[in-house]
Amino acid sequence: MTKNLKLFFIFLFLLSCGYTPIYQINKDSNIKIDIINFSGDKNLGREIVRGLENFRKNDAKSVVDLDFNASKQETIVTKDKKGNATSYKLVLTVDAYITNKINEKNYEKKFTKEMTFNSKNNKFELDQLKTNLEKNMITKILQDINIFLGIIGNDL
Repeated sequence: MTKNLKLFFIFLFLLSCGYTPIYQINKDSNIKIDIINFSGDKNLGREIVRGLENFRKNDAKSVVDLDFNASKQETIVTKDKKGNATSYKLVLTVDAYITNKINEKNYEKKFTKEMTFNSKNNKFELDQLKTNLEKNMITKILQDINIFLGIIGNDL
């Protein structure tokens, strides 16, 4: 009985405290992205555009255009005695250029995430690992872009 009562009070406290996730894209944001242009790595660019779709659908007062250059770089960090790669470094970089359509104010920001990981004996597992790491890094870059757009929205 007391365990259920404790759980009830914890649940009630969490509901009434106004908890909202920090990195959630705010649907009632003060910024609307009108045009998104990207260059560079196409897969990376498409994922970022897909992640920013919520900013295109809202009705905000400030309308901005977003141009970005996305790049992915994979390098070998260490090799074994035979010359086979034992660890890799994956770097994702997004150079964002934001232009406010109302007052023609320009913003520029570089978002970079890097990850070092060990090689796998199975090439399929290695490719899956690279894909999963890339998706996680894209999510983190989208969170950073979301925070930056929120700062810009408060600045306008």
